[in-house]
Amino acid sequence: MDSTAWIIVSLIALFLLGQFAFLYRSKGMQGRVAPDMTDLLSEAQKAQPRLIFYFHSPRCGMCKQVWPILKPLMDERFDIIEVDVSKRPDVARRFKVMGTPTLMRVQEGRIEKVMMGAKDEKTIRDFVEAP
Repeated sequence: MDSTAWIIVSLIALFLLGQFAFLYRSKGMQGRVAPDMTDLLSEAQKAQPRLIFYFHSPRCGMCKQVWPILKPLMDERFDIIEVDVSKRPDVARRFKVMGTPTLMRVQEGRIEKVMMGAKDEKTIRDFVEAP
């Protein structure tokens, strides 16, 4: 193989390794105690046993794909908390968010499930509406 082919193969391998690392880290967050987020929550949200945090960034292309699916759900539900990581990087750090978009379901103070990246409408709805 010539040097150009090696460079391309190496870049693809690095990309795949990075994706695997993100997935592995998100799975490792599940079951952990969620950080205290009372400063972000309304009184009604504080009373909820389950909350969903949506981490996004204005310059994120995949976030723009997720928004038209998630926005109507956010309008009809008050258990989804929107976090713009460009305005609240402290919150993203507390939750150890590595990329956007990220949906995180917190049940009774524990991170129950994490979903990273753009997904289809059914997958997002299933994540949000899961019992």
